[in-house]
Amino acid sequence: MIKMRDGSHVKCVHNNPQGVHVHNYAPNPAVVLKMEDGTGLLLPIIVLEMSSVLLMAAVRNVQLARPTMYQVLKEMIEKMGYTVKLVRVTKREHETYLAQLHLTKLNNDAESISFDLRPSDAINIAVKCKVPIQVNKNLAYSDGVRIVESADLAPRAASSDGLLFTGPDKPAEQPSTDEKEFILVRNMLVAAVEERYRDAALWRDKLTQLRSNKNWT
Repeated sequence: MIKMRDGSHVKCVHNNPQGVHVHNYAPNPAVVLKMEDGTGLLLPIIVLEMSSVLLMAAVRNVQLARPTMYQVLKEMIEKMGYTVKLVRVTKREHETYLAQLHLTKLNNDAESISFDLRPSDAINIAVKCKVPIQVNKNLAYSDGVRIVESADLAPRAASSDGLLFTGPDKPAEQPSTDEKEFILVRNMLVAAVEERYRDAALWRDKLTQLRSNKNWT
């Protein structure tokens, strides 16, 4: 089960039952790439928390007070006379996906270079530069998942109270302490990125209280 950013849930099955199945890392954040070759396959890639927050800010065109590392990198590439052409998710080594950033010389596509990057960084740069994201077809067929059911199991949280995320799917009736901590950390980071510093401070205080109680239980 994958919970999407808009609050909807999708139930998926592995495209290749004999393939290597990526373990369940919930409630960690993931970027879900959708194949546009007509198969409808999804490739979930586990990413770092801050990378996912910066990606959401870029997708939503949130204006930040200070430039991100991806904005700085984009400007450095342009000043060196290159432009970002595309990003490719190339392969998986054990449980780690690898990606490449492809650059071409301005006004000369024949002159190109590429760099190995983490997918989270490569995808952030692709969104910032508005360039295509390609996935190795064999990788998509081997590791991808197919949607078998989708439903809005939970309403989207209102932005007026600063709550952007609810708990991830869980077998128990109540979220575990680790799940609660994850939710608070994510909400705090998102509020900080969107410069809602009062909300971020509230989430920080709740996180501090939760961790304090956790240490004494």
